[in-house]
Amino acid sequence: MRHHCLTLAALAAIFFGCPSTARCQNTGFATERPVEDRLRDLESTVQQLQQAKIAPSADVKPAITAGWDEKKGFFLQSPDNQFFLRITGQVQTDYRQAQDEHDALDLPGFSIRRARLGIEATVFEHYEYRFLPEFGQGNIRLQDAYLNIHYWNEVQFEAGKFKQPFSYEQLIQDRFVPFMERSLIDQLVPARDIGLMLHGTKLFDDRIDYGASIYNGVINGDSDTDRNKEAAGRIAVRPLRALGLPDWAEPIQLGIAGTFGNDRGVLAPNPLRTPAGVPWFQFLPTVRPDGTRTRWSPEVAYFYGPLGFAAQYYDESQELLAPAAKKLPATVVDVRYRGGYAMGTLLLTGETRTTYSQAIMPLAPFDPREGCYGPGAWELVGRVSWLDLSANDPAAFGRLMDPLRSATRATELTVGFNWYLNGWVRLLFNYEHAQFNNGVRLGTTNANKLDHQNTFMGRFQIIF
Repeated sequence: MRHHCLTLAALAAIFFGCPSTARCQNTGFATERPVEDRLRDLESTVQQLQQAKIAPSADVKPAITAGWDEKKGFFLQSPDNQFFLRITGQVQTDYRQAQDEHDALDLPGFSIRRARLGIEATVFEHYEYRFLPEFGQGNIRLQDAYLNIHYWNEVQFEAGKFKQPFSYEQLIQDRFVPFMERSLIDQLVPARDIGLMLHGTKLFDDRIDYGASIYNGVINGDSDTDRNKEAAGRIAVRPLRALGLPDWAEPIQLGIAGTFGNDRGVLAPNPLRTPAGVPWFQFLPTVRPDGTRTRWSPEVAYFYGPLGFAAQYYDESQELLAPAAKKLPATVVDVRYRGGYAMGTLLLTGETRTTYSQAIMPLAPFDPREGCYGPGAWELVGRVSWLDLSANDPAAFGRLMDPLRSATRATELTVGFNWYLNGWVRLLFNYEHAQFNNGVRLGTTNANKLDHQNTFMGRFQIIF
């Protein structure tokens, strides 16, 4: 304040010719200064005032940024961007109805498929944290809890409970999956488990992503069930990126993934189900893993304009112990799972896709008010997937399963429609036709034996 007062005094002296001891004559009156000198002094003083106004005080710190952003959601952020906190959430309310009334197991009804409220944080700019509990389906469970060290996109280190680097379909975030449920093979792939991972993205001008992890070996687990561990690895390549080719050629992505480990824990999943939840293969309760388990899975993905496409093949070999029966000793059986899926999506209202792990922002969000009438975004989806089981010893394989409740091959065809009211609210409608290679008892009597099932599913979803 003293500086400003002195400056204002100087201005007054310039404009009103206040006395100056340096220019006083013996008579005690000031001589009049030339106009040019007074203008130069005025310009100098204005510059001082501007500098005094712009320069921040050492005692004043900028406020923390907080609020809502279309990309960040609800967030808190420090002024220097060293610390960031985002609140995330999703609620999915489902309705499912099996179309064949002879199915006594799959009853129509509503459910809360997912209900999650989590946080994502960055501390000291390079340390990323995610915590995501699940409250849906009447259970409380920890979905994600991990720390990721992220100094460079190309080399990152992650520890905790996270999605393992294997299946392209499983790595799509749950909130963005274009279907209500993933394909037939998804129940077998490693999903969220506790371990360590080295991974990176956008190597060589965004041509390569990779991940390699070691983890407990549970498909979806919160703790270990045996002494054995499992390793997984995946690499995805975009070979035509930045080669000067037409725009439609660049987005193609090819990948391959694999796992290797020993498993002597609890057999899971059991039973095997269709995406709509219809059980079609049941292992006997005495069967357990007893040896190595290997998986490998090639993939392809492509996005261009409103079109999206992905396909994946799956091959698993697992050693299971067949219990002794009728004077036959217990036998280790090498069970083989082969399957895959192909899915496609098409946005009808002008929006574009570059990945399946993204929110769709409608060009005209739904708004029924007069003068608005936005339709939202409309999307058609379709998928076919299949899964086949066999063994190196067919006779011993028969001792692993419940013959009344098991088929050895299932195929599902799902078609659907997605309505994105805005970037955070979505309605999904799916119709699934599942076909089995022989009848499966979906109840207590032979009248409940079916070789197919049709299921209608609907979902109302909100995310942030």
